[in-house]
Amino acid sequence: MTISKRMAGAMTGILASTLLTVPLLATPAHAQTLAEDRPSVAPNVFFPAVARRAHDLKTPGKRPGTTIKAGCGTKVVAAHPGTAYVTNSPKSGPNLVTVVTSAGRTTTYYGFMKSTSVTNGQIVQAGQEIGRVGRAGSAAPSFCSLYFAVKNNFGKDANPTRWLARLVGKPLNTTSLFGNWGFVVASMNTLGASHTRYGGGYPTYDVRTPGQINLLNSYAVDVVGLQEFQRVQRDQFMAVSAGTFGIYPDDTTLNNPLDPFMVDNYAPTENSIIWRNSTMELVSTDYIRVPYFEGWRNMPVVLLRDRATGRTAYFINVHNPASGVGYGDQAMHRAQAIAIERQKIIDLRATGRPVFLTGDFNDRAPAFCGITSQMLAISPDSIPSMSCAMPKSNGIDWVFAAGGARFTRYARDWKPKNMKLTDHPIVWTRVHLSE
Repeated sequence: MTISKRMAGAMTGILASTLLTVPLLATPAHAQTLAEDRPSVAPNVFFPAVARRAHDLKTPGKRPGTTIKAGCGTKVVAAHPGTAYVTNSPKSGPNLVTVVTSAGRTTTYYGFMKSTSVTNGQIVQAGQEIGRVGRAGSAAPSFCSLYFAVKNNFGKDANPTRWLARLVGKPLNTTSLFGNWGFVVASMNTLGASHTRYGGGYPTYDVRTPGQINLLNSYAVDVVGLQEFQRVQRDQFMAVSAGTFGIYPDDTTLNNPLDPFMVDNYAPTENSIIWRNSTMELVSTDYIRVPYFEGWRNMPVVLLRDRATGRTAYFINVHNPASGVGYGDQAMHRAQAIAIERQKIIDLRATGRPVFLTGDFNDRAPAFCGITSQMLAISPDSIPSMSCAMPKSNGIDWVFAAGGARFTRYARDWKPKNMKLTDHPIVWTRVHLSE
């Protein structure tokens, strides 16, 4: 096949694309490259065979799927997040893996693999390995290949070649995962009022706080971990938002010096969790103690119920100490904090519920690797890993999830900094609970 024909095939898929209503996600510069050559990061759609010479033969006809030519043993990955099912199919081989978003919605099929690396009913991330290419398909014994098919949101067969050309590298064109619409989780350092008291390029807190509320509402954020959320900012935020959000620590906690959260806790409001009252319901509260510059800070933990599904999840929000002038090297304290935060995730996972961790960790790889290793958790743009598979987009602000949760949308968005609302990005993701 010539390059011109390959490009023409890609353009056909692009012209058939549908508009995705996701904030700040423009058509990528690589949109005109062939699907198998296009890079992707989770939770966006992946080409299912990971190899430089993997090639879609574009064979859908009597059969709904297409043949993807790739070397034997080539890694096969889930094109999108969902639940994996492993079956023995007389038409697609003994290792047919089906990845389902929700019943009757986007479903992909991976046939003629020589082996699988997922178990029946396992939830998977986009880009996660599910098996290896074999030599059992219709092209055997001539060459090794993968059979790939797609059913769309209406449960009807879709042209897999066009589907890949349209979506690889972009968000999945479905809003339902695990049978629910999900909710938006975010993390944002609000830039403490004391940092802008005397100028420095950012407006004072009383100017920035209403803009931050508008920003959160523009993303329809349901749960957000806030850092550097000083008392005056909190008071204005809650007054202006007028009952839209619940918050922890709440007024009762802050007004009771004997509350365990308040004991030996410096600046208790600076790390708060807020949730949209119309979509989330508070079940219980807790905290963890994390080392900070002046000693220890108590970081909030809440158990929330998603009103739409009745499913519950834990949320932890932290701010680990930064190194710098006047503070010295805080790496040892950050490592200690990460160990505490990781153990809290493990403890909460023992309840069977998903756990989310948001925060300003003042670390990139040490924070990511410390939280995600041994497949304990993932960020929205990472793949489960036993060691440390850093995502391409990283910073010191993170959202992590452990357990039965996966994502369909994600951005590390610097719009708040461009708007002079804070000196940090907002990290946001649409998450869906599977349990």
